Amino acid sequence: MIRTARLLICGALVSLPGLIQAADRDPATLTLPEAFARVLSDNPELAMYPYDIRAAEARALQAGFRPNPQVSLDVENIAGSGEFSGTDAMETTLALSQVIEMGGKRPLRRDVGQWRRQTLERDYELARLDALSAAASRYLEVAQTQRLLAFAREVVEFTSTAENVARRRFNAGSASRAELSRARTDLMQAKLALSNLRVRLGNAKRRLASLWGETSADFGDVEAELFALAPTPEFASVQRQLEQAPQLQRFMTLERLRKAELDLAIARGRQDIEVGAGIRRVEGTGDTGVVFSFSMPLGVSNRNQGDIRAAREDLAKLDLEEKTTRVKVFTELRNAFAQLEQARERVTLLREQILPEAQQALTLIQEGYGDGRFSYLELVEARRQLLSFETEAVAAATDFHQTLITLETLTGQPLTGDRQSLYPTDAANDFRSDLRLPTLDSIDDEASLSPQDESQ
Repeated sequence: MIRTARLLICGALVSLPGLIQAADRDPATLTLPEAFARVLSDNPELAMYPYDIRAAEARALQAGFRPNPQVSLDVENIAGSGEFSGTDAMETTLALSQVIEMGGKRPLRRDVGQWRRQTLERDYELARLDALSAAASRYLEVAQTQRLLAFAREVVEFTSTAENVARRRFNAGSASRAELSRARTDLMQAKLALSNLRVRLGNAKRRLASLWGETSADFGDVEAELFALAPTPEFASVQRQLEQAPQLQRFMTLERLRKAELDLAIARGRQDIEVGAGIRRVEGTGDTGVVFSFSMPLGVSNRNQGDIRAAREDLAKLDLEEKTTRVKVFTELRNAFAQLEQARERVTLLREQILPEAQQALTLIQEGYGDGRFSYLELVEARRQLLSFETEAVAAATDFHQTLITLETLTGQPLTGDRQSLYPTDAANDFRSDLRLPTLDSIDDEASLSPQDESQ
C-alpha cells in the first residue's frame, strides 16, 4: 500500500508545481492529482476489493475456532422384556466429549487464512497501481489530443486565410482556377481533421472519466505540458528497484501461502482424537459411576496423501511462475528503457532542429509566394511538412511519458524524484512549445502568377 501511495503523490506524471498552479486555473480544468484521487475513491473495480479483504478476514477468524464440545445422553435397558421391562433396570449415561485436533491444525488453518488475506491485499495493491497507471495513460491521451486539436485549429485558420487569398488572386486574374480549388479543398480537409479530433478528444475524456464510474466527462481541459521531459533515470538504479516490484513481491506472499497450505495438508493427514467423560446411573441398584471414552480413526487408507501431493505440486509450480514473471518483467524493463531514450532523442531532434527548420522554410515560402517565386503547391507542401513534424513531435513526447509510466508501474515507485512531467514549468521552454503557423497577411493580392503557377 505504501508504494501505491507514493505513486499517487510522486509517481507517473505528478508534480508539486502543478498542484500549486492549480489554484489559479479554470475550475473546469482537471489536474492529474485530481484524476488520481477520483480513481482511488470512486473506481468500481477497486471498490470491490475491501469487501473481499473483509471476507477473507472473516474466514481467517472462522478458521481459528476449535471444534465445539458435544454432550450426549444414552439411555439403555429400557422397555425390553423380562427383567429389562419397564425402567427398573435402566442405565442412564450423561457424557461430555471433545475432539482434540492433532498436528496443530487450528493454528495452521489460521495461518492459511491470514496469508490468503495478505494475498488479496497484494492483489489490491496491484489493482491500485494498474488503475493509477490507466488513469495516467488516459490523462496523457487527453493531453495529446488537446495539443493536436489546438494545432488543428491553427491549420484551419491558416488554410482559411490561404483560401481567401487564393480567391482574391483568382478574382484579380493572378491565380488559376486550380489554385482556388486546391485551397478550398485544403480548407475542407482541415475542417474535417478538426472535427475528427474533437470527436477523438471527447472519446478520450469519456475513457478517462469511466475510471471513476462516470459515463460522461464532467471536466473541460486537462492541465499538461507534453514537452517537459523528466531526466532519464539510471538503468542500474531502476534495475535494483525492480527487485521490489509489486509483481515480484506478490510471489513472496504466495510462497508463504503455498507453504502454509502444504503444512495444513500434512497436518490433516494426522488423525484427530476424541475424549469424553460422563456420569452413569444404574436404576436397578441406585448406584452412580463415572465413565471415560476415547476414540480415534484408524488411518488405514486415507492419510490425506492426495491433498499433500497437490500442495507440493502447487508450491513447485509457483517457482516456475515466479521465474517466468521475472523474465517478463526484466525484459519489459529493458525494452521500456530503450524506448525511453529513443523517445527523448526524437523529441529533442524534432523540437530543436527539424521543426525550427520546417517553420523557417514555411515562412520563406510564404513570403516568396506573395512575390511569385513559389507556387501554391509548394506552400501547401511546406505547411504539410510542418504539420507532420509537429504531430510526430507530440507523438514522441507522448511515447516518452507513456514509457515512463510503464517503468514506474513495473517498479511500483517514482523513478525521477520531484520531476515536472505534464505540468507547465520552465523546463518546457527548452523545447519551444509555442509553435505557431506563420500568417498570410503579407501576401500581395495583386501579385501576378508565378512561372510555377502557370506550369501547374
